[in-house]
Amino acid sequence: MATQSFGGTPQRSRERLVSFMLENEKKNAGPFMIPAEIDQYIRNGMEQAKELRQNRSRNRWIRIGSSLVACLFIFVFIFSVRLSPAVAAYISSIPGMEKIVEFLRDDKGLQKAAEHNLVQNIGASGSLEGVTFTIDQVVADEKRMLLFYTLKNDLSDKEVALHKIELFDQSGKEWEHGVSWSGMGSEDPVIRNRIDIVINEATEIPDVMTAKVTLEIDHIKQDTPLSIDFVVDKSKYKTFEKKVYPVMKEVSVDGQRFTIEQIAVFPTQTEVSIKFDPANKKHVFDFDKLRLEDEKGQTFAFWGNGVPVRDNGENGRIYHLESIYFVEPEKLYLKTDGIRALDKDQLQIVIDAKTGTLTEVPDDRLKLTALRQVDDVVGMDFSLKVPPQDNHSHISLGYNMTDNRGNEYDYVQGSSYSTEDASIQNYSVLFKRKTNKGTPTHYSFPLSSYPVRLQGTFSVEIK
Repeated sequence: MATQSFGGTPQRSRERLVSFMLENEKKNAGPFMIPAEIDQYIRNGMEQAKELRQNRSRNRWIRIGSSLVACLFIFVFIFSVRLSPAVAAYISSIPGMEKIVEFLRDDKGLQKAAEHNLVQNIGASGSLEGVTFTIDQVVADEKRMLLFYTLKNDLSDKEVALHKIELFDQSGKEWEHGVSWSGMGSEDPVIRNRIDIVINEATEIPDVMTAKVTLEIDHIKQDTPLSIDFVVDKSKYKTFEKKVYPVMKEVSVDGQRFTIEQIAVFPTQTEVSIKFDPANKKHVFDFDKLRLEDEKGQTFAFWGNGVPVRDNGENGRIYHLESIYFVEPEKLYLKTDGIRALDKDQLQIVIDAKTGTLTEVPDDRLKLTALRQVDDVVGMDFSLKVPPQDNHSHISLGYNMTDNRGNEYDYVQGSSYSTEDASIQNYSVLFKRKTNKGTPTHYSFPLSSYPVRLQGTFSVEIK
């Protein structure tokens, strides 16, 4: 079955990834086939890219995980296996809360936040042409805000999706924030989901907010956004001050050094600050199953919702895990199962535009299976052989393409899919050239992830 990953124009930042996703049915396409919907893909993608560039100046401060970097995120994977019956019964007993139980199943920290009365009922709505968008509840603290919403679709046989949400304070000024949500459209009459908002250190949630919600109907962005006013009661979380565990422990794995600086804990998430030694010869993409583990073996990790990591200075990152705010473990360890990293001199992928071949590549596992160049549109297909541990974990190869002429490109769309051989993953990316500095002979982009790991892991005692 095909697994899709979608991205937005990468401002190499993490609060960002609002790529518009259209499904790229690539199951039976020939290697050089250009989809019939290419013009629509490009128009939608470029419109989204333009919006992302406009957001870039105000959302530059955050980055998202090593495999996806952009400004407004789009990936929210809901798991439904970890909410105990007792907790579910408790949360459902709170008036208005029964609708969001399913969205807390994947996150023990948010379950505890709900138990400690951090959920606010909102119930503010706006309607447009048979579609109603309702902000049902809010969960917030000083670093993160989650909006739980209902999208009611009275249009028969029309697919509806959230295209964009913008937030403004009572003066009409746009509030600086990062946002992520799941971007798949649906014909269902009722859609419930959540929007995850990351709050900049220098800002705080306004008392009164206006959400401008732009919808898509059958993949067409609507010109008129819905305007929804709502109030956030900041007294709900002001008494829950952040907790900091100073660590400052240096770790060395396979000759690569980094420092676990501190653990900062908020009601909605835990932040792990890691600084990488600039003298390292390898670039660390990401950690496999980075998690906190208490004395009972209970783990607190990132389970797929929201923004997994952001940049913290030139050589630092802050990783977001489930909150341990209301747990108070006696012992606490930071662990990982693996560290994805690659030599710094192997990070660049270079493609010969004339022959359609890879001239620079980390190893022979990555193949270029097709290169499509039509006017100012460039499409690339790749296949990647991965180790068994990555058979069901698709990565994103890269977003920031350049060429030897110095042209600039927008990332329009990306997709990934598997075949019967789970060890082979296939990727397609589509770029649009936005400058005209001559016909290139080579394209290049830096890898944003790759399935190669350091030898070894680590376990660091936090308390």
